[in-house]
Amino acid sequence: MRRLKDLNQEELYEIMEYVRELRNNGLSYSEISKAIAEDKGVKISKATVIRWCKGMHNPFNKIKRLNLSTSSELAYIIGVYFGDASLSERSNSIYRIRLKVVDKEFAEAFRNALVSIGLNPKLGIENDKNRGSRWYVEANSKSLYMFLNQPKEKLFEVAKEYPREFLRGFFDSEGYVFVDRHNPRRAYVSVSNYDRDILEFCQELLDELDIHSKIYLSRGEGTPVRIRGKLYHYTRDFYELRIYRRKSIVKFALEVSFTIQRKRKKLQRFLEVYLYNQKK
Repeated sequence: MRRLKDLNQEELYEIMEYVRELRNNGLSYSEISKAIAEDKGVKISKATVIRWCKGMHNPFNKIKRLNLSTSSELAYIIGVYFGDASLSERSNSIYRIRLKVVDKEFAEAFRNALVSIGLNPKLGIENDKNRGSRWYVEANSKSLYMFLNQPKEKLFEVAKEYPREFLRGFFDSEGYVFVDRHNPRRAYVSVSNYDRDILEFCQELLDELDIHSKIYLSRGEGTPVRIRGKLYHYTRDFYELRIYRRKSIVKFALEVSFTIQRKRKKLQRFLEVYLYNQKK
């Protein structure tokens, strides 16, 4: 049996509408409470039903209702969430989404996407003595927190509607562009993650855009790695999806690309050389 605090905003709105419907059909407050438990599997007290029906309390007065219907901006947010963004729940019931990155344009794009769904995020610079200054974006929202905390398969359904924006968000977070300095026609675009399911989903979306890719085991569990002078070991298998065929790189650059300027410049260098040679 779930409680009201366990519901996302759409589920809560649905329960409120059902309470009103039952009351209009003549059920008593006690009968409504019982019906919600039996029909919806949600525990709601008689006192809460009374307050809702009499207009004494509306939970959406405390929860800003977001536009979480499927959109290109939401797909981008999901892509970034699967990459660099993080969710946290604080002890004082504050639900936060946060992104901390090097590139200002990436931070701005994420902020703009959050604004588009109804949030008022903060954008600023955070100084880190070990890693240097980085841009951060953060916003508090229980609704978005609960939406993104759904099983990833649910989020995949949103991403399928806007594959380019989802992929751009994920590649902005985890993507890398390699272009050989001596031979710019030798290049690839890759993205890495511990979760192979996410990479396989990206591969599926890329296939639909006629962009060929392959997934490799980049680092096996237990592989040593030195980070800022300290020795660590991979705790899980780490995978890489790589786009290496030249026509697919061109297609990726035209269909998806990056928000981040330094990555776009590398792609542009490859495109200029590749397309020049194609004209010969």
